[in-house]
This record gives sequence, structure tokens and C-alpha cells, in this order.
Amino acid sequence: MLVGGLTDVDVNEEGVQNALNFAISQHNLKTEDPFLRVKTGVVGVKKQIVSGIKYVITVNMTKTNCMKDAPNEQCDGLADSPPYQCTFSVWSRPWLSDMQLLEPRDC
Repeated sequence: MLVGGLTDVDVNEEGVQNALNFAISQHNLKTEDPFLRVKTGVVGVKKQIVSGIKYVITVNMTKTNCMKDAPNEQCDGLADSPPYQCTFSVWSRPWLSDMQLLEPRDC
């Protein structure tokens, strides 16, 4: 293992889940489509310690029939929507309650 390098991490780790939810919400804010996107699966997660924690999360995503402005709906992926894959880099500094989606994201 390379000190300071990216290491594999469990997707169920609390920090990963926070970073993943943040990345998906930011992704939904930045798309011009009025419909929400959801993850259909996690391909892999890595983390790196860098003045905080950098998470690199690759997920499969799809479009839903839920509008962005309709909160608290149960949104399932559309069967006829082509899936796509995104790799998000999220920088987290939990002691500052700060999280940032690093650009560019790969979607």
C-alpha cells in the first residue's frame, strides 16, 4: 500500500455514505434535466487522506420519473432509461462540516 495513496474502502462506511449522498445530490443539481437521477449500484470506492478525506466513488446511475422539485418521493430508475456510470471525487473535512464535489466528474 502506498502511503497517502488511494485505498479501497467499504461502501457501508459512514463517511462513504455521506460522500455518496452528497455527490448524487450535487449531480442532480447540475443536470439540466428536470428529473432526478438515482444510483443503481456502487462499482467501487477508494479513499485518500489529503488534508481531510478524498473519496473516489464509481456508481451506476439512471434517470427516474421523479421531478427534482418533488422531495421525499420514492424514486425508482426507469426501465427504458439507459444506465450510465459516474465517478465522483468528494473532498470531506468532517471537523469543519465541509464537503466539496471536485471537478471534473466523470459521467
